[in-house]
Amino acid sequence: MNDLTPAPLQSDLSTPGGLEPSARLTQNIADHLVSFGVKIASLISFILLWWFAAAALDNAQFLPTPWTVFAKLVDIIRHEDFFFHAWGTVRRVLIGFSLALLLGLLAGVVMGLWRRAEQFLDIYILIGLTIPGLAWALLSVMWFGVSELAPIFSIVMVTAPMLAVNSWQGTKAIDKGLIDMAKAFHIRRRRLLTGIIVPQLAPFLFAASRFGFGLGWKVVVLSEMFGLTNGIGYMINRGFSRFSMSDVLAWTVGFTLIMFVFEYGILQPIERRVLRWRPKLNF
Repeated sequence: MNDLTPAPLQSDLSTPGGLEPSARLTQNIADHLVSFGVKIASLISFILLWWFAAAALDNAQFLPTPWTVFAKLVDIIRHEDFFFHAWGTVRRVLIGFSLALLLGLLAGVVMGLWRRAEQFLDIYILIGLTIPGLAWALLSVMWFGVSELAPIFSIVMVTAPMLAVNSWQGTKAIDKGLIDMAKAFHIRRRRLLTGIIVPQLAPFLFAASRFGFGLGWKVVVLSEMFGLTNGIGYMINRGFSRFSMSDVLAWTVGFTLIMFVFEYGILQPIERRVLRWRPKLNF
């Protein structure tokens, strides 16, 4: 009879995925370590490819080695106004991108909610997406001269249409059934916004923001090259006028490192935290 006694049921629903908290923490740490290792391996492979290419060409005026460029970057940080120029560039990107995000989000949501607004604003979005960033950089300098307004304007004009498209598509992709169900249960409007609408828009907004932020960096450098007297773009142009490849690459590497700080130190952690509810797909 003892063999017929049912065994006690063991639930694996204590945490998502059926893992105990300690096991889940260990798995998360292991995933982060593996991800970090892959990124480091990718960076090392890039430096090695650069080194091999410089060694094969054997022409420092055309392509200096990574070590030469890194040494030049250290010298720039120690003896030149690197942080002054870097802060000028970062400030312009932050202001321009913030304005573009506000305008793009507003336009995209309005287009997603009202069909007439979509028909009216569609031509503006198409024009904004068609005109290249170089053209906006030149136009902004011609219109506003050597001023802070020129790079900020060009960033807004390049990134806002793309942000609008993503928020537009995200608004149209919202599950109407969830909204109807929330209304049936008399969910408050604020809870409806924060619990249903914003989480469904968030993946679209983060994808657009990361891409738009990258575009903003490129556009501000172009504007600084053409019409400003400070900033990383201005310093890259100064290195070009001297035909100093090590200067150009050193400022470019410094610029790239700043982008890495924003991407891996700010944007990705915020994205992981906001979108932590999304299940991971493993194939």
